[in-house]
Amino acid sequence: MLLYNDDLRLAHFLKEWFYKIFQSNKYSYQRTALKHWIENAETSSIPEFEKCAATYRRWSKEIKNAFKYGYTNGATEGFNNKIKVLKLISFGFKKL
Repeated sequence: MLLYNDDLRLAHFLKEWFYKIFQSNKYSYQRTALKHWIENAETSSIPEFEKCAATYRRWSKEIKNAFKYGYTNGATEGFNNKIKVLKLISFGFKKL
């Protein structure tokens, strides 16, 4: 399939490059490669990649921080969400 369609070949290349950037452990490579990836995606003439690149450009500082610090507060956010759901479910219960 990739041999017959230039857009598909480019999309596959951009996808694989993106995965390589995020799987790398070297912050210096990630920082520069992300910048180059965004530039290539913006000029790809593939609307989905152009839109994605615009979003990544807007959030590049935050994405680079994720590369640099490598931690997430996802667990805390998950517990906060559970608390909110419990509060919503228990709304209307009578106090005893």
